[in-house]
Amino acid sequence: MQSDRREELIARFVESVDVLHRQVRIDRLNEWQQIDLTIPQVKTLFLLENSGALRMGSIAASLGIAVSATTTVVDRLVERGLVVRLSDPKDRRVVICDLTEQGQEAAANFWRIGRERVRAALEPMTTEQLDTLVPGLESLCRAARLAELSAAEAPPDR
Repeated sequence: MQSDRREELIARFVESVDVLHRQVRIDRLNEWQQIDLTIPQVKTLFLLENSGALRMGSIAASLGIAVSATTTVVDRLVERGLVVRLSDPKDRRVVICDLTEQGQEAAANFWRIGRERVRAALEPMTTEQLDTLVPGLESLCRAARLAELSAAEAPPDR
């Protein structure tokens, strides 16, 4: 009986998160259509935002694509002024990629749109409702971080 209730709650939560994601993503997708970036370009932009400057090989490995394909992706981002190529002072043959100020602004704008949509969704809620919602969401974030750490420490499947 307890496991049935747990499964029902999980299903309701997953459905609610899915609805929220859809609502938040609508404006983000419209924004990215205006910027006209491909999925690999967007992934590269967010990878650099999250990790900081990276070697071309590290970008390729993170995206799971060949270095030659990564070079093409980065070329397009450089052309748009979103990424800059730098030389490694220790080894001039190594290419390091980093976000430009414009690239940082583009990534920040993407997240800003989502935050604004979430804030708009929370606006009609009372303080009492938020007092109930926020601790639960914070617990979920902690659990997600722990799951991520556990997955990173687990040996790869063979």
